[in-house]
Amino acid sequence: MFLALAALLIQPQLAPRVSFSAEKAALGVPAVVSAENAAPAAENSSLSYDSGSADATAQPAAESNAALPDAPVPAPAVNAPAPVAFLKPSKPMTVTVGELLAENRRNQRLWRGLVIASSGAATFDAWSTRRAITTTGAQELNPTLRPFAGNSSLYAAIQVGPVLMDFVGKKMMYSRHTWVRRMWWVPQSASFVSSIFCGAHNLSFH
Repeated sequence: MFLALAALLIQPQLAPRVSFSAEKAALGVPAVVSAENAAPAAENSSLSYDSGSADATAQPAAESNAALPDAPVPAPAVNAPAPVAFLKPSKPMTVTVGELLAENRRNQRLWRGLVIASSGAATFDAWSTRRAITTTGAQELNPTLRPFAGNSSLYAAIQVGPVLMDFVGKKMMYSRHTWVRRMWWVPQSASFVSSIFCGAHNLSFH
């Protein structure tokens, strides 16, 4: 009987201990398990954060490297030939008033000389024509001079052509076109040559 009472008295004291230990075990184990599970999770999260941050830092660096152009490579030195001067600076491009006056005086002297030459050649043509008509009975073939071929008025009529050529040459000398100014002597020269040729042809009649 004493044993039964002792067992009843002892049993309530053991139950709380067992229940307390059971509650402690029930509360402690998940805490430990959760702590153990939390540690790898924290490691995984730290790893994932570190990898993300590493990727985030690596990606702008790669993009910056891709965006930057390559450094320019210096071209090899080329030995270029020295420039050749096409225009020789022997004469200045400007013309002074003195040079223009000197050129005008030179052209005037030449023009006067051609006036004398063409008029003299026309006189020679008229003399040879009169000689051929009076000595050999030749006839004047130029229709403009035929009315004057029978008398001495031929000497005056034959000067009309050279005077016209002198006037044309004078006008060409002061033309606005460069090529005309350079060719002003052609009309007088043509008159001189034609008169000499006609005079020589008239002398061939005997």
